[in-house]
Amino acid sequence: MTPLDYIALAVIATAALVAVGSFAMIANYLFDRGLADRSDPFPNIVDLYRKYRDHTRAQQGRVDRWLWIHLAAVGVFIAGGIVYVIARFV
Repeated sequence: MTPLDYIALAVIATAALVAVGSFAMIANYLFDRGLADRSDPFPNIVDLYRKYRDHTRAQQGRVDRWLWIHLAAVGVFIAGGIVYVIARFV
C-alpha cells in the first residue's frame, strides 16, 4: 500500500466515525423525546431523519447542526470511496 492509500483510508474511516457519532446524537435526541421507538427492530432511517428535521425546525426555527454534520460526513464517505476506487483501480 502506498501513502496515498493510507491517506484515503484515513479520510474514509474518519468520515465513517463522524457519520456514526452524529447519527447516534440524532437517535438519542429522538429517543429522549419519544419520537422514535428504541425497540423497533427495523426502523425506517428516512423517517428518523424527517422526524428529527421537522422537530428541530419546529423547536429551534432551523434544522439542528447534527443533521448537517451527518449528511456532510456521509457525503465525504461516499465520495471519498468512489474517488479512491476510481483513482486506485482505473
